[in-house]
Amino acid sequence: MIRSTIAKSFHRFLTTNTPAPAAPPPPSHFSNPKEIPEPFGAGTDTNAVYQQQQQQQATPVPNTKPTQDGSIKEITALIAMFALAYIAIDNYTERIRLEKLHNETSAINLKALQIQQLNHQREKKQKDLTLLQERREIAKRDFKMSLHIAMLRKQLMDLGVSPIELDLAIKEFEKNVKLDNSIKNVTGQYLWLDDSSDLKQYLPDPMEYDKARKNK
Repeated sequence: MIRSTIAKSFHRFLTTNTPAPAAPPPPSHFSNPKEIPEPFGAGTDTNAVYQQQQQQQATPVPNTKPTQDGSIKEITALIAMFALAYIAIDNYTERIRLEKLHNETSAINLKALQIQQLNHQREKKQKDLTLLQERREIAKRDFKMSLHIAMLRKQLMDLGVSPIELDLAIKEFEKNVKLDNSIKNVTGQYLWLDDSSDLKQYLPDPMEYDKARKNK
């Protein structure tokens, strides 16, 4: 009895001294119209969300079938590469052939030029030798004629006859010896004694001195 009475009294004490819990404050939007919450779906762009969902659903799945077009492109690229390589090799071979032909032609032309120059040098040398021989023969002939004249002058002096002076011979030359300056004369006989001169029959032939030498 006493225990139950004490318990009731203690319970009554707690209930009278413990403050009651405060009631939750009312929503503020009731007092401030600006804070009234927007209806569902008004704060976000439902159309944008819907389109984003549609785009995500419409995203194509990666194509996993064999890339036939890629294989064709690779084959085409290989064919083009082989064609370019063949053209390059063919051009290189042709260039080597042309260079070889050019070198051979240059060598042949050089050889022909060398032979031509050698023949020209031989001909020139032969011509020079011929001219030199002719000059020697002319010098010998002139000296033989001079020697013959000297012997005739000695003969005259031995007979007590004075030989004709050189001035008279020069005057006779200027008077009766003819000179041909024409370029048409190719015989080389461009000097001759006029027929009116009484010395013509006594004029010796220079070639007789060569003939006399050959006869001996």
